[in-house]
Amino acid sequence: MSGSPVILGLEAATGVSSVALMHGGQVITRRHDHGRARTDALLSLADELLAEAGVRRSALDAVACGRGPGGFTGVRIGVGVAQGIAMGVGCPVVGLSTLQILAETARAAHPGRQAIAALLDARMGEVYAGCYRVDDAGWTTAVGAEWLADPDTWALPTGDWLGVGSGFARFPALAHRDGLVGCEAGMVPEMPCAMALAAARFAAGEILRPEALEPRYLRDRVAHQTPVGGDG
Repeated sequence: MSGSPVILGLEAATGVSSVALMHGGQVITRRHDHGRARTDALLSLADELLAEAGVRRSALDAVACGRGPGGFTGVRIGVGVAQGIAMGVGCPVVGLSTLQILAETARAAHPGRQAIAALLDARMGEVYAGCYRVDDAGWTTAVGAEWLADPDTWALPTGDWLGVGSGFARFPALAHRDGLVGCEAGMVPEMPCAMALAAARFAAGEILRPEALEPRYLRDRVAHQTPVGGDG
């Protein structure tokens, strides 16, 4: 299709929910940081953005969504709202890793950084972890799989890494691991920072039918009451 796509983006996997709308090449956003995600709050933020831009839901080309890992309630709500909107419109969805959204947030805040370690507090004494390098196109690209880690065994690949996310706040000693050259424990995944990535994925045809979008929990023993299995 010609022109810039109209994409609604949702991220609710942490205690901060963010909604973004890409329209006419611009991105506008709303944020809810009052604790646990709520379906009504996420829908309200989305409707506010659409009203501000004068865009009907029917004009959406796609809905992008952070699919986890993160808080189980937030992940379910974010994925569910994205599916509901996309099904109602009849448009596809673009699923993004919440850890990659966090890495894209760090990339936007620190343009010179080429290696980002994204850690989220997974509770139960563990962290959700993903390492990303900035590729030649300017996007973050995963270095290996995302995983659920015991902080005592977590280690970085070779390089100079910026650490971001609540995993560092929960386990402050991680900020002193070999390979880290900086740490921002208070950084959260912000959907507006990942909208250009979502648009690139949409343009490349990396889309799903709404019903095919699945949450990514990583911790199977909580999500399915079975032992943790590999990368989840």
